[in-house]
Amino acid sequence: MDQVKDLLAQPAFVFKCINIVVGACMITGASIIIGVYATLFGGTVIGLEVYDLPSNYQAILYRYAGFLYSFVGRGVFYILVGVLITGSSPLRYAFAAAVGVVGLAYVVLEFVNKFDLPPSMVPPDAIDSDVESRAVFRASQEQ
Repeated sequence: MDQVKDLLAQPAFVFKCINIVVGACMITGASIIIGVYATLFGGTVIGLEVYDLPSNYQAILYRYAGFLYSFVGRGVFYILVGVLITGSSPLRYAFAAAVGVVGLAYVVLEFVNKFDLPPSMVPPDAIDSDVESRAVFRASQEQ
């Protein structure tokens, strides 16, 4: 029981669990055509949390999907996917609502500045100095 309390006290572990659940909701809460996109998006989110990508893949992902490396970017992404997977059944509404609520929470977390970025959302160091490849918006950085 103490081990569970220790794990829940670590924000990085809690964020990892939340992101995995959101990715699973993205995959299971969609119809067939939209399911292809939802599976791709959910698989990407789960993959970022589960696998340690080599630095060259992290650089590519950061360059073309840099929004996944900030709370506000990932939050807006979750909100958009939540809208995308909304359907006609109550189960789809539940999955879409879960994904959307987590997205709203991530957008709020960008401006609260209480938590550090989880390890899966920290930008790769190799390209952090390249101005063109930086995330477009980061509320926690001074301009």
